[in-house]
Amino acid sequence: KHRKNKRRLDGVKGHTGKHGLIPSIAKFTLEMGRMKHIVSLSGGKDSTAMLIKMIEMGMVIDDIVFINVMATPTMGAEFPEMYDYLDKLEGYIGRKITRVPSVISFDEGFHQTYKKGARKGVIYGYPFTIGAWCNDRLKLRAIEKHYKTYGEHIRYLGIAADETKRLNHLTPNCRAPLADWRMTEQDCINFLQERDMMNPLYKKFKRLGCFFCPKQSLSSLRTVRHDYPELWKMMMQWDVESPRTFRPDGTVHDLDRRFALEDQQITIWSYMEEVQTGSDTGKTEAA
Repeated sequence: KHRKNKRRLDGVKGHTGKHGLIPSIAKFTLEMGRMKHIVSLSGGKDSTAMLIKMIEMGMVIDDIVFINVMATPTMGAEFPEMYDYLDKLEGYIGRKITRVPSVISFDEGFHQTYKKGARKGVIYGYPFTIGAWCNDRLKLRAIEKHYKTYGEHIRYLGIAADETKRLNHLTPNCRAPLADWRMTEQDCINFLQERDMMNPLYKKFKRLGCFFCPKQSLSSLRTVRHDYPELWKMMMQWDVESPRTFRPDGTVHDLDRRFALEDQQITIWSYMEEVQTGSDTGKTEAA
């Protein structure tokens, strides 16, 4: 299977692929001589499918950039499987991925204080779900600082063909090859599954991101608590210090109590089902 995958990446210049060459290929050709071509990689299905297909098509790529948001100065904010996956991806494509740490960590930003206004002297704590400080301070600033080092460049973003809102907000130097190839999110999933390159985190989560993100679903948060107790413990500690609640409807501690209660209810229901099953079995045997 690995030989088959390797053949996909070798000698593929001019290959049209499933969806054909992108309509703006002439435009890319004109720009290649004077600009660098940088792939923005999140490790999610869309940007990964875009990267692999670009390589299969022989498109020019000068660098592949992964912004590594830091939870603390020494620890990344992604789940451990993400970093293993990036290593696997590097081996698959035969290229290094440039991993750029955020300018500051979440913990450092969390403990910074407001300099003026009614909150002067109060730490930032957990971000608001709308207008979150972490998106700007952790991700956008790292992107802005690092991409400046390339000078004038073309940036390739993993935006699927069915993400029309995001496509409508592309800046002039950004490209969305998936849209040109008419690849939807489901197409990206199929593409990666065919190559055995789907990120294993999708077995647990519908959307990927920082483990402490307040915007993630309740289902995701249950998984964090159940599968990553040490990370959940960090969130509980931040929760004690935060001047605002983790989510508009409550704190991490509130969620912890809720999930614990749900676990108890599941245990009770499981026990009752076992008792009922045993009772039914006994009746059958007696008959």
